[in-house]
Amino acid sequence: MTHRHIIRTLVGLAGLGLIILLSPQSAVESREATTQVENYRLGSHPQSTRIIIQLSQDSPYRILTNYADQKVVVWIRNATLKPKVQSITFKDKHLSQIQVQEIKKNVKFTLRLKGKNTRLVHFVKHQPEQIVIDLKPKIAAAQRASHEDKTPVLSSQKKITKQVARKNKQQTAKLSSSASRLTQKKLRGALQADSEQNLKAGRKDYEKALKLFQNKNYLDALRALQRFQQKYRESPFIENAAYMIAEAQYNMAKRNSYPNYEEALAAYQYAMRTYPDSQFYDHALFKTASIYEDMEYTLEARMMYSKGVQKDKSSRYNTARETGLGLMLIKEDKLDEAYETFQILLRKSPQNADAKKGLFRIAKRYYESRDFPKALKIFEDVIKRWPDELNEQPEVNFYIGEIYFNRKQYAQARRFYFNLVNLAPQSPNAHRGLNRIGDTYLLENDGMPALTVFNKSHGLNPGSAESQYAQIRLADVGIRFPALPVKDLVFQVSPYYHPYRTYEEVAENPKSTDILAEATFSQGSAYYREQRYLEAIEQFKRLLPFEADSKFHRWAKKYLQLSMVQLIDQYAKQNGHLPVLYAYADYLNLGIGELNRVQTQLQIGESYKAIGLNSEALKFFEKVKFADVNGAYTDRLFLDLGEIHLNENQFKEAERVSQIFINTYKNSPRLPESKIILARAYLGQKQYDRSIEIFNQLLDSKNVEVAKIHYLIAETWFAREDLRNAARAYRKTIDSYDRTIRNPPDYVQSAYYKRGMTLHMQGQSEKSLDALMAGRKLFPEHRLKNWADYLIIDNLDRLHKKDQAKSELQTLVAESRDDLLQKAAQSHLKVMDWEKRLKELL
Repeated sequence: MTHRHIIRTLVGLAGLGLIILLSPQSAVESREATTQVENYRLGSHPQSTRIIIQLSQDSPYRILTNYADQKVVVWIRNATLKPKVQSITFKDKHLSQIQVQEIKKNVKFTLRLKGKNTRLVHFVKHQPEQIVIDLKPKIAAAQRASHEDKTPVLSSQKKITKQVARKNKQQTAKLSSSASRLTQKKLRGALQADSEQNLKAGRKDYEKALKLFQNKNYLDALRALQRFQQKYRESPFIENAAYMIAEAQYNMAKRNSYPNYEEALAAYQYAMRTYPDSQFYDHALFKTASIYEDMEYTLEARMMYSKGVQKDKSSRYNTARETGLGLMLIKEDKLDEAYETFQILLRKSPQNADAKKGLFRIAKRYYESRDFPKALKIFEDVIKRWPDELNEQPEVNFYIGEIYFNRKQYAQARRFYFNLVNLAPQSPNAHRGLNRIGDTYLLENDGMPALTVFNKSHGLNPGSAESQYAQIRLADVGIRFPALPVKDLVFQVSPYYHPYRTYEEVAENPKSTDILAEATFSQGSAYYREQRYLEAIEQFKRLLPFEADSKFHRWAKKYLQLSMVQLIDQYAKQNGHLPVLYAYADYLNLGIGELNRVQTQLQIGESYKAIGLNSEALKFFEKVKFADVNGAYTDRLFLDLGEIHLNENQFKEAERVSQIFINTYKNSPRLPESKIILARAYLGQKQYDRSIEIFNQLLDSKNVEVAKIHYLIAETWFAREDLRNAARAYRKTIDSYDRTIRNPPDYVQSAYYKRGMTLHMQGQSEKSLDALMAGRKLFPEHRLKNWADYLIIDNLDRLHKKDQAKSELQTLVAESRDDLLQKAAQSHLKVMDWEKRLKELL
């Protein structure tokens, strides 16, 4: 992340004592894991001081400012310190000290300021995770130095020695050429003058300082050079000393665990501004740019790299400068530009190692952002240029294998996974690569190779996450390929033969959250494969709490939809309308969207229709009508609409809809259903003859439920008050239904009771009693049972079976929940008692 990607920057002004709280984007993700403060770095810009705190992961933090006491406190929550992170005191324009403490699993940084006139800017950066804090003066004390005079660096000290030698040689040559003309006295005078000149130039002091520098005794060299600078202001070595001072300060700062480059940068800037024509200027310009890059002052680093390239096209530092520009483009996620930069470099220098590293870095960044086509293109380009890199960097095999795996090119993926496993079996991704090989075989439905690979993987690093992953996949193979020739002596057969037990064992002691999710998903998938949709749904629900962009959440959402569609289809085929609606309501409560499958929406609408919620049914029918672009369900929608009209007693509309269907879909297999709607519409309009005529025609049709047609005929005769024909039709219903059906449909159950009722109404008590007793015995939970009980009593009474009638009445009074029926039974019981007493009196 670069400056333009700053999430949030808050500025505290002097004396306001603002409390500043930053909530990084992924703070919620990092609450559970402890953050480790790995180190911190310090660097100075001409007008600011930057502190970079390196973290192991993104973490929430809080900043408290107290400018009155010249103090800023940074609190990092749920964090610990690495042992090497310690407090330091140093010289800086804005800071005098940084104190670091670990307090109750929180880390406290205390920044001791040098002045009150300070403003603070802070932001977070990612990859790596950092908190960046800049301290700046509220009003700049001086204008920033021009970009032309920004940095200096010293080149090889051999050049300095050569320069001194060259001057000595020139002076000696002059002396030699004139020696023949000089008298001995004059010669001594010339030599004395030369000695005085060297003394004046400070040559001995300079060479002493140079020797200290070359021996890497930078502190003593710095002191000697600073004394030389003060003492020999007119020395020809003065410009070399200026650059060497900057180089010494840089090397001293670099040795520190928390380098502070402020003094080095100031020295470079002074040398470059004072001696811009020095042969060391180009080196200094490059070195300063690299310091800015290390401190992540991207704008300044890029400007100085670019300036160096433009100033001297033949500079030996230009390759490094262009490499630095390319690497900064990678940090800014300008990967296409970075790729072009490194390609230009490689055309100039085909074996440039930094360009090679840059290309690998670009390819990996594309891979991490899941831009697999670009990642693969660059990986293949690099491998073509440097074929041995796959041996030297075996992890690259894993990245390329993953790309092919995600593109479902499993054979190519296996080739690179095998390379990784064979070349670097101890590498971090080798075990995972082995599991990936097994995955490719499993995805290609090749059970035996998959079993072999996962069996080997399960035996590696027992108890590790990758070993558990292989254990889960062995169970998956057992579910998908239960008939493989598995030998106990060769394979670990338990996961294969007991997959569900395996899933549960892994879920009880998973090595990671991902392993728990894998076990849960595999168990849900196994249930789904076996059409145990309710159990599958319960497993998939457990994966929904994962982040919305995680693969487990995506898988859960997808398979919850598929499972629910199949479950509703199961219920609909069994006419389980209430279970359909319960399942649909449960799905809506998950909050993962609608079930957009057209057939499923139609089934839900028909379930609403079946329980009389016609307005809800019509909403779904409208969705189906809109989504069914091919008209696959148009005929079914017609019939559903006709039944809704019947349910709402809109018989004329039902007649119209059924007539349209009959005329439009003459060859439809659902034509009999339309005729039933038409006959029922006539029945509702009391056109009994037309209704019975259609029903009788349907008895000769194919693919109709004959028993249901007889029942509808009976209902028509009953509505016409022709009880004799109604009783006969009810009898035909009972005689013609399919007795292999375990649970007879409701109309068959009703036919038993209604036949008994119509016979009772005709005064045929014996036949009525038999029919009602049969209905009550077969279907004791039917809604007409209580009234049948009363009619049975009445039939017994008519048949002079008083004792049985009285017993039935007493049972009815005790058990009936229908107040009206209970009162009628009580009244009947009293009448029977009165008749008995009257008979005794007579």
